Amino acid sequence: MFPWNLFPNNKQQMPDWMKYLNQSGLEKQMEQLLSMLSPEQFGSLMKQGLSSEPAEGSEREGESRGSFEPTIFETHDYVFVRLPIKEEELPNLKLYHTNNRVILNGLPPNREESLTYPLPCLVKKKGAKSSYKDGILEIILFKIPDSQYSEISVPEW
Repeated sequence: MFPWNLFPNNKQQMPDWMKYLNQSGLEKQMEQLLSMLSPEQFGSLMKQGLSSEPAEGSEREGESRGSFEPTIFETHDYVFVRLPIKEEELPNLKLYHTNNRVILNGLPPNREESLTYPLPCLVKKKGAKSSYKDGILEIILFKIPDSQYSEISVPEW
């Protein structure tokens, strides 16, 4: 069991050090600390802390190195794959997918090498769509419902 009696139920049981907290002083200290960070550092720190997606700066680094790291996430009915790619690389790109992975061919620096990324769940073989806008290639895949199971009979001994 959790020791609930460690938490104060009212102000009389509150620890002494909490009584002397100065809220305005604490706010000033936090503002001073955050002002030491540059806007780029603060923005990337907030994005990394609030989401599971990589920050904008890390995506730009990946583009300059030539490695393509897509953002892959799922909703109730779909799996989305978002890939930062330059428009001039689209004609060379070949996209493939299986039930559980996405395969990219024809991307620099080594165009013969294929990049494979696992998907978070099984997807349907048909019906995938892709679109390109603002430097992002988005692939939409339809999820396979989880209700595909069958009973196995157990023999009696």
